[in-house]
Amino acid sequence: MKSLKDGNKLPLYVIMLANFGFFYLVVRNNTIATGNWFYLLRNVSGTAPAALGLILTGVLNAQLSAKMKSRIVFMRWRNSLPGCQAFSRHAKDDLRIDYSSFERSYGPLPEDPQQQNALWYRLYKSIDSEPSVVQAHRALLFTRDYACIALMLTVMLGTIGFFQISSLRVAVLYFFVLVLQFLVTSQAARNHGKSFVTTVLAIKAAGA
Repeated sequence: MKSLKDGNKLPLYVIMLANFGFFYLVVRNNTIATGNWFYLLRNVSGTAPAALGLILTGVLNAQLSAKMKSRIVFMRWRNSLPGCQAFSRHAKDDLRIDYSSFERSYGPLPEDPQQQNALWYRLYKSIDSEPSVVQAHRALLFTRDYACIALMLTVMLGTIGFFQISSLRVAVLYFFVLVLQFLVTSQAARNHGKSFVTTVLAIKAAGA
């Protein structure tokens, strides 16, 4: 059975191609406003074997552990998983969730972040095949991995850009575009992380 991460490999590969294609056009044209980068993307994807591209994308994505990815995306060094705030924060913020039903079923709900995550994970495993849960999990994994790849590309391509792009102004602007990509995708990952947690809790609270 194909895992959720395997299902995200192709979109991540396309994202990698788009980033390298955009970098090439900025270096070649010395401007951010290029009009033919979709054409270049098609050419790059045609010259680079898809299987090799998928492998390289997987290798780059594997440079960071799942724990480090969570730390980067959720900006917490300890207890970075979204389930660590499942009951102290996320459940209380979602109107779909009957918080008192969890208190009746599980007694005083844990306040310790690791215990919160452990209880949430137990609930998740009981409904992990629910379509809405699978979709929320896939969205989290995709945006989390995209954000971390975006950060690595910011460091790599952003640094190279200062040497390869002749205009310092364009190089700085290009770097900020990369930073913006990371910020947008990491915010999306945080939103999907919360959605993943609350989707599980809402289904369990409804008695699924």
